[in-house]
Amino acid sequence: MIEKINNALPLAKTATPQKAIANTFGNYLKEALDNVNQTQVQADDLRVKMALKDPTIELHDLTIAAEKASIALNITLAIKDRIIEGYKEIMRMQV
Repeated sequence: MIEKINNALPLAKTATPQKAIANTFGNYLKEALDNVNQTQVQADDLRVKMALKDPTIELHDLTIAAEKASIALNITLAIKDRIIEGYKEIMRMQV
């Protein structure tokens, strides 16, 4: 994980460190949202297969996938709320 973060900061390739950090944060955010979306898609695929009575799908696998998707979405929404709260707090600060 630490290697991944160190490799994600392409400071030498960009003009300013602020731009590098913004690009890295944006990439990290996009990757995280893609992972949440992929979890949701996997759970939906299992639901469809279960509804079509696919013999390879077990009920416990569907339940686990649905819970993972639910937890990922709830965490994403909580992070979004905290980011918005932080932004509002910064906007209330007097310079």
